[in-house]
Amino acid sequence: MCSARPSWMSITPITLGYKDRLYRVSLDEMVDILKVDKKTMEVTVEPGVTIGFLNRLLVKYGMTLPVVPELDVLTIGGLICGGGLESTSHKWGMFHHTCTHYEIVTADGSCLSASEEENVDLFHAIPMSYGTLGFLTAVTIKTVPYLSHLRLTYRPCFSLKESMEVLERETNKMCGNDSVEGIAFSKDAAVIMTGQFVDASQVESSKLNRIGLWYKPWFYQHAKTFLLKGEQVEFVPTLDFHQRHNKGCFWLAHLYLPWADGLLARILTGWLLPLNNQLLKFLKEKFEKTPIFKDAVIDRGVIQDFMIPIKHLEKAVQLTDTITGIYPLWMVPSRLYQPSLPLDILPKAGDVIFIDLGVYGFSQLPDWPGPDKTLRKFEKFTLEHQGFQGLYAETLLTFEEFCDMFPFQLYKKVRESLPHCEDAFPNTYEKVSRVGRLKVSMVMETKKQD
Repeated sequence: MCSARPSWMSITPITLGYKDRLYRVSLDEMVDILKVDKKTMEVTVEPGVTIGFLNRLLVKYGMTLPVVPELDVLTIGGLICGGGLESTSHKWGMFHHTCTHYEIVTADGSCLSASEEENVDLFHAIPMSYGTLGFLTAVTIKTVPYLSHLRLTYRPCFSLKESMEVLERETNKMCGNDSVEGIAFSKDAAVIMTGQFVDASQVESSKLNRIGLWYKPWFYQHAKTFLLKGEQVEFVPTLDFHQRHNKGCFWLAHLYLPWADGLLARILTGWLLPLNNQLLKFLKEKFEKTPIFKDAVIDRGVIQDFMIPIKHLEKAVQLTDTITGIYPLWMVPSRLYQPSLPLDILPKAGDVIFIDLGVYGFSQLPDWPGPDKTLRKFEKFTLEHQGFQGLYAETLLTFEEFCDMFPFQLYKKVRESLPHCEDAFPNTYEKVSRVGRLKVSMVMETKKQD
């Protein structure tokens, strides 16, 4: 079984053809907010609620989420079962680390609750499980008090060494930074941004910048200007900050509308953005094999995220520069907690800082070997440096490599403990990996022939 949500509605850039061969269960109606509890500072929602809708609603209650991934169409269920993080993740961890309770319907129709007090193994196995343990039906998430603005400091760096030093220093501060984010515009030029949430009384009006206005430049372009301006401070409305990469889909929107980031285009048509990426993906999947469209989708692109221990980030950027030449690069620190990591790489404190290295764009290298060979080099590096690959995109790991990167012990134990789970759901590898999806296809074809 799998959810009936079509692949064009998912953030993944690949077509999830396996859904056509599995029994699809519709969860389309599970889009409600069930409870907002200001006393416990928690919100309970169904998995189809989008992050953009939930965050705006919570603001009306004087609350917000500790971790707010920017793309409005991301669902709560997707952020838990597939992974999600943000520039506040150096404090709070990944999105699922802010969740306190799950409700899940298993293969035999049982409705189970999972938390740190009940079904603890299931509670820790659900994140990153890609809907292979059951169907998530409700989630309770921590919230924090809403403050209206972020005091945002832009720090330009002009060497890879300086960028790494500033990013590591700001990430490891014991207090003072609510947000840490870096954007590299070349191997030797980056802007590291740190922020502190403040209320309206602390805002310096002369430094206020409403970056979310429709005619404003895309955020990464605005950040780039500080390479010339030098270090500066701005006060940004919190909701604008939460959505700062939404309008330009980081820096991918110009691949569809190459003219849209120009000044005149922003003034005349900026209200059209953000693009509906789900619609664009639907059109791509529908027409990519037609003669008129197929030449337009020849892929020199890379859309990948890699979680690299912060001490290995410099090597990761050097590798990215060598094998893709793609810029900008997104660099966001995240704290990972047990049992998200193999025990042998955890420090005694029980958690470790990783950097999410986001590589989004098209390689212009004349000798670029293609997406598959490039991805295999990334995967090899990530394995050798005890990192993790973002599984929303293409994965070419072998099953053995996948088990090395994502230890299966707890997940396997939970699957075996749930009635009929092994028969009812493919495992995570069979859903996210190209090799795994091919295996599912072959099994289903064999069953049809039998």
